[in-house]
Amino acid sequence: MKNKQFTLPLAYSLAAAFITLLICSKSSPLYPINDWVDANTYLTVGRGMLHGKVTYRDLYEQKGPLLYMLHAAAAAITEKSFLGVFIIEVAACTAFLYESCLLLSGNGKKCRLWLLPVISGTIYASRAFCHGDSAEELCLPLTLGAYMLGLGAVRGKRPFSGREWFVLGVLGGAVLWIKFTLTGIFAAPVIAGIVLAFRQKRGGELVRGLSLCVLGAAAASLPAIAYFTVNGALDDLFSVYFYDNIFRYGGTDGGFIANLGDGLNFCRMFMPLPAIIICAGLVLVPLREGKTAALYFAGAVASTAVFAFGGHASYQYYPLAMAVFVPHALCSLADSIKVKRPFPRHFTAAASLCGLVLCGLWCGLTCRNVYLMKYSRDELPQYIFAEAVSENGGGALLNYGFIDGGFYLAAGQVPDFHYFCLNNMDIPEMKSAQDHYISSGKAQFAVIRSASPFPEKFPEDYTLISTAKMCYYDKLFYYFLFKCNEDDKKNTSAIE
Repeated sequence: MKNKQFTLPLAYSLAAAFITLLICSKSSPLYPINDWVDANTYLTVGRGMLHGKVTYRDLYEQKGPLLYMLHAAAAAITEKSFLGVFIIEVAACTAFLYESCLLLSGNGKKCRLWLLPVISGTIYASRAFCHGDSAEELCLPLTLGAYMLGLGAVRGKRPFSGREWFVLGVLGGAVLWIKFTLTGIFAAPVIAGIVLAFRQKRGGELVRGLSLCVLGAAAASLPAIAYFTVNGALDDLFSVYFYDNIFRYGGTDGGFIANLGDGLNFCRMFMPLPAIIICAGLVLVPLREGKTAALYFAGAVASTAVFAFGGHASYQYYPLAMAVFVPHALCSLADSIKVKRPFPRHFTAAASLCGLVLCGLWCGLTCRNVYLMKYSRDELPQYIFAEAVSENGGGALLNYGFIDGGFYLAAGQVPDFHYFCLNNMDIPEMKSAQDHYISSGKAQFAVIRSASPFPEKFPEDYTLISTAKMCYYDKLFYYFLFKCNEDDKKNTSAIE
């Protein structure tokens, strides 16, 4: 019986995750490519790691090392597509939905499986999901797991066990090395654990628990630290991932209050249904579970928002970090609906199956990514240019002047350029280095993107050999492929 209680929710979570992401994520096999620039930078660095490139030192990107390790694992499955990424996305979504099922069945309630497609459909079909494969998406099972540890302690009015402190540390360490601005939610369970220990006068256990928490974070940090230590690149890790992200991340903002307001407004714009559910939770959790649970829920929402939005002007996918609160809020919402008699077992089974079908229909009708399904690879700039590079003798390709557009993936190349694309960092040497790759002829081919039908720059001593156009983020872009026409500038050796 216990085995069935485990396998059925897990299998249902997997089915809901697969159906949802098959439609919503551009990493899905139904799509010719995931054309999101961020996803391509992650996979390019991950592919580079498989070929001996050291993150930050050899390939400059600013996200966390664990994120790139995950994409190296995805590339180990296949380097020719996003299939490996899709598998990781499905695994992460399955874990998130299974945790949601555990939360929904808390306090002795039966797991309401039919709510899982509601959770996945409202979150992953939202515009905040963006194209798929964001750090926010992959961290959802980690942050929900941490939140549930604190919620279990709050509901039971008990301190954390030593094992719970350790697990909390492991989860926090993992999120730290994926994207440190997503660690805000951990303030809630840590504070809850401290307060509960003091209330029961267990100071000694608290010291031991906090020590185990730090030990868990250290254990999660070990792969990253070991990787950069072995490669002699610890300085690159801390200078890029921490210093550059904190002090050199590009763009302008209006300060903490303006950034926070901007992020909350983005929740309304790009994740409206989850935002409504979370707001309902802020009202219903106090009514259903009392003051302590309400403080915990509200505190976790606040700390997550402060860390995720306060440091910088938001991007469309930032609100996805707040989706971690949808399961608890939806649980309170479902508990508020009074049913006079329980539904028959066959009815709940039918509702669960219908939920999967309706989830697929909802995703297909509301997800903004589905437009890309109608294209074949032969119609995309990435693969048109890959064919042109091959027909013109091959050679080093440079994604010149914009964030990685998937041209390295399509061409089957691992770039040797340190600044293999132009990202959001405010680093003058990045642009000058890319210009040097062109002026020296080290890039035999260069891809340029423009919002107009004409290239914004025309590299000297290069010939335009192919053009293409494609919509991205609801905006039409034009792409241009240039070939170096000076044979004496060609250089196929290692590029600095």
